[in-house]
Amino acid sequence: MPRNTRNATERRNVLAGASAALLGGTLASGHAVAQTTAIPVQQGRETPAMSVPEYAIFTELSPDSKRMKDGWNTRVFTNTDAQKGSGITCDFMTGIVTLAPGIYHIAGLSMVAYATGGEPPEMTTIRAPASAGYCRLRSFDPGRVLAPGLRGIENDDPSIISIGSPSTANLTPSLLEAYYETDKPTQIILEHQSGSHPEQVYLRVYVENSKWHAMARLSVRRIGGA
Repeated sequence: MPRNTRNATERRNVLAGASAALLGGTLASGHAVAQTTAIPVQQGRETPAMSVPEYAIFTELSPDSKRMKDGWNTRVFTNTDAQKGSGITCDFMTGIVTLAPGIYHIAGLSMVAYATGGEPPEMTTIRAPASAGYCRLRSFDPGRVLAPGLRGIENDDPSIISIGSPSTANLTPSLLEAYYETDKPTQIILEHQSGSHPEQVYLRVYVENSKWHAMARLSVRRIGGA
């Protein structure tokens, strides 16, 4: 066999061997990955790859006017805008939202307004300077006794989940966003403060025979966990 033909044949053999080795390694690696990422099987059943998503949106509308009190005020939701699943519930008498164990993404807003009772139709009172404040989200323990006023629970307390952005009583919303994880059923509440002694500041304003003034909203989505 001529030398150049023999060299070409040897090169083809080397390339074919390398391709076979590469293919074999790829198949072995894929097999190893498949073994690593396989869904674990419990006795008598398979563990699902992804849990069913759950979410809920609760809104506080204004079926009546509700004056703000000194210090922290709990937002009491009136409506469910959207809901899927049974792991996120709201008590419309207290504003308490109950979460099943899991990992959650939570976003919310809260606002307050001046109301003197003498505003023209479809108008609101705007002031400068204005009463300032913000909302916050915290876990709720019904057995915990709180001191009165703004300092009943400090913002660095472990129960505080998120502090909202600054706002004023000129219908400027305080916004928050948080991730929250719990391994047991937990109650949470959204609160708003507008100072130690807010004057003519309202959590809800019912005017023009309309309840459609959304003053607070909480969006909760379960993204993982048990």
